[in-house]
Amino acid sequence: MRGRRRLAGLAAVGALVAGCSGSGGDEGSPGANGEKDAESRASAAPSPEAEQTPPDTQLSVPALYDTSRGWESTEEGTQFPLPRTGAVALYWERTSEVAPTEHGFTVLDATTGERRWSSVPIGPLGSTDLPHFRATVDGREYLVAWSTGVTGADAINRGEEITAIDIFPADSSGEAVEPLRVELPGEREVRNGGAGLLVRDGDDSVVAVDPATGDTTEYLVDDQEPPADCPDCHESWMVKGITENGPLMGTRTDIDYGGLWVPGGWATSDLRPPGTDPENDPSVGLVSDHLLVLGWGEEAASGETVWTAVDSASGETLATVNCAGDRSSETDVHLSANGRYLAHGNRVFDLEEGTGVCFQRTETTNAVEFRLASDPGVIYGYAIEPQGFTAAERPVQLDMRTGEIEQFDDIDIDLPFGDTAGYGLFWDGTLVAYPHAE
Repeated sequence: MRGRRRLAGLAAVGALVAGCSGSGGDEGSPGANGEKDAESRASAAPSPEAEQTPPDTQLSVPALYDTSRGWESTEEGTQFPLPRTGAVALYWERTSEVAPTEHGFTVLDATTGERRWSSVPIGPLGSTDLPHFRATVDGREYLVAWSTGVTGADAINRGEEITAIDIFPADSSGEAVEPLRVELPGEREVRNGGAGLLVRDGDDSVVAVDPATGDTTEYLVDDQEPPADCPDCHESWMVKGITENGPLMGTRTDIDYGGLWVPGGWATSDLRPPGTDPENDPSVGLVSDHLLVLGWGEEAASGETVWTAVDSASGETLATVNCAGDRSSETDVHLSANGRYLAHGNRVFDLEEGTGVCFQRTETTNAVEFRLASDPGVIYGYAIEPQGFTAAERPVQLDMRTGEIEQFDDIDIDLPFGDTAGYGLFWDGTLVAYPHAE
């Protein structure tokens, strides 16, 4: 490797410890135990059985991984990691000339490649489209698929339009696993809302779904308490997400207020970092499980944007980093399996140390977009090199333990799309997993 660069002021970190918990409960609460169980599964050491034979597929991978051990699978489907579960999910579609298209999930153990479970076939209502996503709530992962259509229709009855949500705990087991199905009247939109599934059918109300039980809670927008610094926000407010303490409220863009608040709890005006421009509302990075990322206005002294990682339930600031450049927040989030490292665009937070680093575009450096965070603190991504009207991506890795960022000599190196339970997950036409090198 070459292009090594030291980050000034980044403290080296030592052995890993357990990540932050967003449950807000005590050690004996079901939520706290569920999160601890999920983290222990995801952080378990690879079993000797999983290390006996090398996979036939040999890829060029970062030095963190040992290609002489591991596994590969011929299971088909769109794959995405389950870092808290220590597994990888595959979403599949099956078609035939005599039956409707079937959809479903298969989940493989990240350390062995063995099948943990597979779902019953599920079919969408109304069309062949079946939106699906992974949600992490109270430290536990779920696979969710949903669709909208008409049920109960026949030659006489016109039927009823509903939205059906199929929910699978990611730590299920067995074959033909049945989903927890939640049905709500009307055409709605379902997405990951943070501390629950967020179901929206307009701007007047939302329904929060607990994926563990299927229980629903409806929040009427007009019933929510406005923030103290915006008493007229009810004219244009909406539910942005779900926290453990209720809805996360915000406003649409047609009024001059861009703050966030949890009714009866915190507001962004309470969280503003010292020195930032009070006239600038924060940009919202994400709502994921109990985490929220906020980009604030420039500090008067440095001219840099302050980014904070926040516990969405309590409003507690967990980590802070100053970055030059804009406050763009349209990017994915990547949380390490142990919950310690949070990669978000060109920023990486260490939620244990309360610090972070930033690699934005400047007059002398290219921006880096990080796309995976591993438990040991090795973060993978791509440096974005402008080339006329296009841009080239060069693979890089950041080691949060030493503060060094490197570009790879091999521009065709395969970076993992997931890292959990001490294994990196790779895709090159075949699903391959290599363990961390000893």
